[in-house]
Amino acid sequence: MKFELNSSEQNVNKIQSYSRTGFKIQNTIHDTNIVISRTRLLKNHLCDTFDMFAMQHLDGIITWKPEIILLGTGSKLIIPTENFTAYVNKHAIGFEVMDTGAACRSYNVLIDEGRDVVACLFLKDT
Repeated sequence: MKFELNSSEQNVNKIQSYSRTGFKIQNTIHDTNIVISRTRLLKNHLCDTFDMFAMQHLDGIITWKPEIILLGTGSKLIIPTENFTAYVNKHAIGFEVMDTGAACRSYNVLIDEGRDVVACLFLKDT
């Protein structure tokens, strides 16, 4: 899936394209799960698949104090337990879960709006 970038900001992490095999960011293909924000990009920070994802994976991301955390669960939407939402919300951070394609599109829109967003994006759900 290819996205059209409207932002003129330099050195801002935008998702140029996404497929089931990787993400294109700043003209570089990343073939692993990623955590992305406007200025940070972490590879190999998450477990291999969404079904192995645990709240402890959110701890470091919460310290960034984003306004919103997006969770892209892979090719299909998988709703995590309510504990995830409660855990993030107790830190006064918004939390949205969607399939990875939708999370990529939402991330780009929120970045264009100037929002402080972090996306945890999985290529594989299981």
